[in-house]
Amino acid sequence: MKPTYKLMEEPGSDTEMLAQVHSHSLDLLETFGVRFHSEKARQILADAGAKVAGDMVKIPSPLVEAALKKAPGTFCLFSRDGKHDLDLDSQQVYFSQDGCAAHTLDFETNLRRRSTRSDIEKMALISDFLEAVDIITPTVSAADTSVSGRAVQELEACFINTGKHVVTESVTNARDARAQIELAALIAGDEEALRARPIFCNFVCTISPLTQDAGGMEAALEFAAAGIPVGIYPMATTGVTSPVTLASNLAVDNTEVLSVLTLLQIASPGAKVFYCGGPATIDLRTGAYTATSPEAIWLRSLVARMAKYYRLPSIVGAGATSAKLPGAQAAWENTLSYLPTAMAGADILFGVGLLDGSNLLTYEQIILDAEIAAIIKRLLRPVDFDREAFCVDLIKEIGPGGVYLDQTHTVKNMRKALSLPSISDRDSYDGWVQKGRIDSLSAARDKVKEILASHQPAPLSNDVLREMGKLVEAYSA
Repeated sequence: MKPTYKLMEEPGSDTEMLAQVHSHSLDLLETFGVRFHSEKARQILADAGAKVAGDMVKIPSPLVEAALKKAPGTFCLFSRDGKHDLDLDSQQVYFSQDGCAAHTLDFETNLRRRSTRSDIEKMALISDFLEAVDIITPTVSAADTSVSGRAVQELEACFINTGKHVVTESVTNARDARAQIELAALIAGDEEALRARPIFCNFVCTISPLTQDAGGMEAALEFAAAGIPVGIYPMATTGVTSPVTLASNLAVDNTEVLSVLTLLQIASPGAKVFYCGGPATIDLRTGAYTATSPEAIWLRSLVARMAKYYRLPSIVGAGATSAKLPGAQAAWENTLSYLPTAMAGADILFGVGLLDGSNLLTYEQIILDAEIAAIIKRLLRPVDFDREAFCVDLIKEIGPGGVYLDQTHTVKNMRKALSLPSISDRDSYDGWVQKGRIDSLSAARDKVKEILASHQPAPLSNDVLREMGKLVEAYSA
């Protein structure tokens, strides 16, 4: 009988499926290969025993298996302020923005425009305030800056406006990587201090199918050598950059990840590597990119499960609704994208605040997605089942028909036991009317105004800010 797998399997029930993905990927790597445009990367792989012909590199299975054994299964993402350090221990899911969108829905005019550095600054400030957003990513491109200094300016804009860990993805060459490393080292103290406590990380995008960009690979090598965690992020699209079947999409994505992981572990043994992915599908009527179709959601859940299979920390693209405005479509698509991927064991979910398939930043959507994130975190948080949690003695004391509202136990434990929403409405209908019939988008808009007017992130010293400015100016020239 032909093997099939449900779109939603119980975590842990799909070991055979994951093993098949691994096996087919090893076959592709060893018998066909992956195109590496970087001569430096090709030489590193060749010296280790890979077969290089032109820009194609065939990687023997033993090299891949050895690399997987060297990659650490867990590490910490440190924060600039020291209050938001994140252990990637598979016990909880963290939320972040995706990055590199080209447009912003202007907060004042509600019209789409090219994104700017100011958008990054405001996005970071809003996200720094929100407890449910754990990591900050330059969500849009700072199109009003010089191309030569854009990567370092985007990171600077984040560091100034948040104390949380930052993930970058706009790095396209080793020079950009070096600029970001030097900028972060100014905050950490020096590069050795940064190696001990990396306050940012990076992920590089592969080019599906089966291609590795020269600049991206050389940036990844630079980051890995400096002790900065590196994510490997394929985005194969069914029927376009992978065959249309879901299994084949997984094989393409996995092959690309393993090829870069092998390169980094050869060059910098023990390098901190994320298993990543944001596979997508196409709409059969228009050919449009779709990240929140049922099939794309299943594929992204499998990215998280493949990471578990390899015992690697993961970053998985989620959210990325096709909706062009905040509203019902964005709510159902993002919720249905976040939840199964989180349940599959993803360590970090990307996508907060973006519309139009990750092409459009909307400040209000950051608030709305953070509300979804908070609910999902609560759903996945373990519930105490010890004797104290059952409160048997209290139940006996109060007895039939009793009320627990005035009990000390209720006051002491209610905030731990029960969550409170940030903007969701829980009033009675009459209470909602009396407060002005505020809808969720208006509530999110009011919250954005409040945060931008009053929130202050953890400050940087004037000396550090001055040195950061000099470095950014030098790289932007």
